[in-house]
Amino acid sequence: MQDNNQDVRPKDGRPGKKILIFAGLFVILLAAAYFTQDKNKASAEKINFDLYVMSQCPYGTQAEEVVAEAMAGFKDYVNFNVEYIADKTSDGNFQSLHGQNEVAGDLYQLCVKNNYQDKFWEYLACQNKNYQDLNSNFESCANEIGADFGKLKTCAEGQAGDELLTASLTKAKELNVSGSPTFYINSEQYTGARTKIALQRALCEATENKAKVCQELPQDKEFTAYLMRDSRCTTEICATTMLEEQLKNTFPKIKFEEMDYITDQGKEFFEKYELTYLPAVLFAKDIEMTDNYSQVQKYLTPAADLYNLAIGASHNPTKEICYNNIDDTGNGKVDCADSDCEGFLECQSEKPQRLDLFVMSMCPYGTQAMNVMKEVLDNFGNNIDFHINYIASENADGSFQSLHGQSEVDENIRELCALKYYPETYLDYIWCRNKNIQGDWTECAANYPSIKACFEGSAGKKLHSENIKLANSLNISASPTWLVNNRYTFNGIDAETVRTNFCKYNNVEGCQNTLTGQTQADNASAATGSCN
Repeated sequence: MQDNNQDVRPKDGRPGKKILIFAGLFVILLAAAYFTQDKNKASAEKINFDLYVMSQCPYGTQAEEVVAEAMAGFKDYVNFNVEYIADKTSDGNFQSLHGQNEVAGDLYQLCVKNNYQDKFWEYLACQNKNYQDLNSNFESCANEIGADFGKLKTCAEGQAGDELLTASLTKAKELNVSGSPTFYINSEQYTGARTKIALQRALCEATENKAKVCQELPQDKEFTAYLMRDSRCTTEICATTMLEEQLKNTFPKIKFEEMDYITDQGKEFFEKYELTYLPAVLFAKDIEMTDNYSQVQKYLTPAADLYNLAIGASHNPTKEICYNNIDDTGNGKVDCADSDCEGFLECQSEKPQRLDLFVMSMCPYGTQAMNVMKEVLDNFGNNIDFHINYIASENADGSFQSLHGQSEVDENIRELCALKYYPETYLDYIWCRNKNIQGDWTECAANYPSIKACFEGSAGKKLHSENIKLANSLNISASPTWLVNNRYTFNGIDAETVRTNFCKYNNVEGCQNTLTGQTQADNASAATGSCN
């Protein structure tokens, strides 16, 4: 048996040499411990950057591309992370706003992050080239980054992927994150511009300018924005608080100069720059030298020595204001008595038990609103008069424009054709389409033969032209928007919200029932969204 206390001196009897060797080794170990401790300390001092997305959301994929560009030079100071926005139903299945392909995309991306972390952003870049159809590139993108596709497939389709997505969506829900993209820097939500330089400035501030890139960032340009309002207009269409916040986030050095139409200076400004609607925002031309000029450039039109920002304003200060009990135009007619107020909701004639839904047919929030009408109509039966209206605009040449493009215009027309020729069952066609709104429409039209001829001929276009007039006359642009009794608007995408608002103005059979609410809905995170 070996003695652990044996003499370790060399045979020449010189113990000092071995002690010096041990002393040198001790110094090396101390140095290693010091540098390990310093490395761990540096790692511990890193801040977290969390990006919350839906894998098939175009804005989310754009954000990922910008973050990938901005992270250069910060990897020693920032942990860059991506989490996913989705829902898990009571039966353990996942749901996401853009369908099951998006769920699969979330799962594969999380499995790459978990198993090939150093290749994660490279994998995202590959997938985002065709984010609309992630199923088509799971394997090819895995091969591109040198990952084992079989391993990823097992993860994504098994318990590991389930646990990863559950943990990820839980993080989003704990922060009440439902919009893609949402940014968090060092546990604080970032709402600034989504550009490389803006993100880098925010990261520099959060890391106390430690990264070398922080010393090289150019300073942004200060400029003036002229904010023109009408203090007589007190409704939501004249509110500018959110607009001002958005502009401040996009242009940190913006300086506002405010004017009121009711003043002589305001009227002079209104006429000089040939304005029509208020509120209005006009920029000094110095905006061209700002970092984020490109973000607003396409929304600007020259106005003398300034730029006019298109913000969708709709208040005409030269017309009658329809709720202030004053004859604003001097024609002897006050508020609703004036013809200027024909499109004003409060001047609409009340139509009891009527419910209008304004939608874009390919807006995911709009399709969900249409889907909850199954439960609403079953509940109220003949006690509700339901009408569907589409949100689009008509061009001078008779063509149409809609937020989601020509395919949405086409689907609007097909659904209106179904309504005209099959008024009792048209909703069945719409509900069928909503299961796969981007898919082949003819599959759902198999039992509706008149749709094709109506859609391809002039009849469908005439239906669409007439139908969109109501939304345009009422300045309704958000899908979905609900209108009760031809006068009262509200928003929401669950049956209980619809019941509550409908019954606020109608005491009919069915109001006593409780329908499926936002917290009960399978896809609760999307229950308050809109396309506009």
